[in-house]
Amino acid sequence: MSAPSAESLLGAWELLDFRVESSDGRPPRQPFGSNARGRILYCDDGHMMAVLSRGSDERSSGSLGSLETSHTACEGDKAAAFDSYLSYSGRWRLDGECIHHDVDLALVPGVVGHTQTRVATLADGVLTLQYERQSRRGTVHTFILRWKRPGAPA
Repeated sequence: MSAPSAESLLGAWELLDFRVESSDGRPPRQPFGSNARGRILYCDDGHMMAVLSRGSDERSSGSLGSLETSHTACEGDKAAAFDSYLSYSGRWRLDGECIHHDVDLALVPGVVGHTQTRVATLADGVLTLQYERQSRRGTVHTFILRWKRPGAPA
């Protein structure tokens, strides 16, 4: 595995898998399930976009029938949609093995204006982005997202 170059990141990537490993020994978990879907785009002008979702078979449309009427959906359906989807966009920059996403739009308003930093490696056509967060109890959670080019074998 090696740190990717900026040129090797350009274009679209599709999610292979997303898992979280914890330092307390619990089994790895998959926040968006085993059929998670996602796409991340890195543009040569410095813009990026990331989208993650539970598999379509695990997302119910409920009262969310269309974009135009989604604001009228019941609160439970809105909460379920929020819990099964994540997106953000902004500018990106590479610094050695770290890729920084400077967020300017996001489903979660609290990340706007902040930088999401990921350790990036590229091996055999698979881009791995990972980062760590420590819980209040001191457990370190390592978030690991693996991506491939659209149409490339898994």
